[in-house]
Amino acid sequence: MIQTVKGMIKPCEMGYTMSHEHLCLDLSKVRKNDDSTYGYSNTVIKEIEKAKAYGVKTFVEVTCNDMGRDVQQLALLSEACDIHIIAATGFYLDEYHPDFIDEASIEEIAEIFLQDLTVGIDNTGIRAGVIGEVASSESMTKNEYKILQASALAAKKAGCAIVTHCQLGKLGNEQADIFIEMGMNPQKVILGHIDLSNDLEYMCHLLDLGFNIAFDTIGKTAYLDDERRAENLKYLVDKGYSKQIVLSQDISRKSYFSKSGKYDGYTTVLKGFIPRLLELGVQQEDIEKMLVSNPQRIFNIEK
Repeated sequence: MIQTVKGMIKPCEMGYTMSHEHLCLDLSKVRKNDDSTYGYSNTVIKEIEKAKAYGVKTFVEVTCNDMGRDVQQLALLSEACDIHIIAATGFYLDEYHPDFIDEASIEEIAEIFLQDLTVGIDNTGIRAGVIGEVASSESMTKNEYKILQASALAAKKAGCAIVTHCQLGKLGNEQADIFIEMGMNPQKVILGHIDLSNDLEYMCHLLDLGFNIAFDTIGKTAYLDDERRAENLKYLVDKGYSKQIVLSQDISRKSYFSKSGKYDGYTTVLKGFIPRLLELGVQQEDIEKMLVSNPQRIFNIEK
């Protein structure tokens, strides 16, 4: 079953799924601006409705404990837009961590995650359905390492998936090593932002280890051109890896909304990128795997 902010649903109810998104967050403490501060509002509702018109039915909302998570606002968005939203538990990059992480043990951090997954978040009764986005900087810190370990410990007990943040697509191997050492099933892990690496040998290695990878920064062409993303994805699909890849656009700024006129917001994957894949010869059945059946498998809670 899939845990959403409105309760459990069957995997077959997920439909087209964006596997790494932010519908409500607040990163102003670190970023010192309000571009990454938004939530339940007419603007966000309209942005979600545009994605829904393209067929999106589920958002995996990986705004975690230190990113301004507000699951009550997510529940309002879910109700207003009639979409499924999977909420997350986790801790992000080191600079966002609360002070107590310095002294907390792996077990204590894992217990926080388990509380959110099995009891509810912030006394709301709304449960997280995934651990994420747990992160590593370009050089992994001690606390980031500890949080990744705690994520594996909690995920094994809860039967849920883990979604990670690999800064600029780097350190996927290091994250993979931690999960392997902790005995985490790689098939329940999505290594995030791997598309940014633009390194096919690296991607294939992670996939050969059994991990899922995300092409989840689609549309962020300041980092990598979408044409190259599409070509890389076509290569991986041709190699038989489509069962281990998920797609998303990681909208984390208001300036990425379609309202800006410069970006396509939550419609980026379906509006522009999927047609590009089809033009390159990627088959619809492989697209369905990346948008539907892979998320169904990965986010299914297995106890």
